[in-house]
Amino acid sequence: MKLFFISRGFSELSDKNSSLIYIIKEALSSYKNVEEVFDPQEADVILIHENDSFKNFDYIKDLLSDPIISKYPEKIFTINTDDSATGLLRGLYTCLPRSRVIDGINTAVSYAQFPNELVFSAKMEKVKPRYLAVWRGNIKSNRLRSKMLTSLGSKDRCRLELTNSWMKFEKDELEKYVDLIRGSKFSICPAGWAPATYRIYESMALGRCPVILADDFVPPKGPDWHEFALFFPENKIDDLHSFLLQHEHLAETLGKKAFEAWQEYFSPACLKNYYAEALLLLIASTPETSKAKELARWNSVEMFRSNKWTLPQRLINRIKYRNWFSRSLNRGAPSERVNIKVVGLKKMSLVSLFLDVTGIVKIRDVV
Repeated sequence: MKLFFISRGFSELSDKNSSLIYIIKEALSSYKNVEEVFDPQEADVILIHENDSFKNFDYIKDLLSDPIISKYPEKIFTINTDDSATGLLRGLYTCLPRSRVIDGINTAVSYAQFPNELVFSAKMEKVKPRYLAVWRGNIKSNRLRSKMLTSLGSKDRCRLELTNSWMKFEKDELEKYVDLIRGSKFSICPAGWAPATYRIYESMALGRCPVILADDFVPPKGPDWHEFALFFPENKIDDLHSFLLQHEHLAETLGKKAFEAWQEYFSPACLKNYYAEALLLLIASTPETSKAKELARWNSVEMFRSNKWTLPQRLINRIKYRNWFSRSLNRGAPSERVNIKVVGLKKMSLVSLFLDVTGIVKIRDVV
């Protein structure tokens, strides 16, 4: 198999760093049937690590403007780390929601890079947990998190801490985060912008059972997730505390198994080979395609519907967002609780709303 690796020099859509591409390239170099080539025309597979960014239906235009992707869409596979990714390109995804997963087209993988390196240098001596369950994070990314605060905030032995930080943490915050998870029997992992969060894998690395509140989360293949993680439905969140009490006697065993699964599949020492094997398995199982078929898939009704890109879905989403933001302003929550500065909301008529969603006129409704 001949592989061509896209770097930033070849495509503006490639990640600026591209370190993940180099890691995978190194792992693939040990396979006898894999050969790197330096001309995309010669390649059987073209691999890109897409730039981490918000992508909507306009991204299709970017793909069609790219000199390599537009010419060889049937050869393209991606490494994608976007929050709530679209699934446009075939490849490995850290955050693709369950509703957008298609066998043979994309595969769920764990994160390869984490914002809190202290998680992996934490001393693993036995710590007697003080809490039943903990969480520390920002509630702006998902309404579920506000509901979680209401449900668990005052419950016995539950510790939930809010932070305004957004991926730029001071060292004391990083240390608090590690200590909090290590000091608990369960680590609550609610969905954020995406169903998958760093917290799931960080909890495993710290030897704590992740309690996953994300109906659209797709567990990466490898370990048996039900041996070490608890899954709880989002719409039953009011019953979460009683659920945790019922499973408290299993917490230590689940935590040990979570750490073992982390070591075997997702630790830095294993991850490059995990990614390489996941990619090769996907390539081997993907249906035969062509340029015309790939372009048709990108623009299909199924693709637009699963991403909520159809015109009715965009109108509904915009109205929901506007109504939710207005309610937040009126009651002073949840923004008041996390000391977020809230700004004004312009009134939008149905006509202006339609023009904005259709892209005829772009209107900023938050100023």
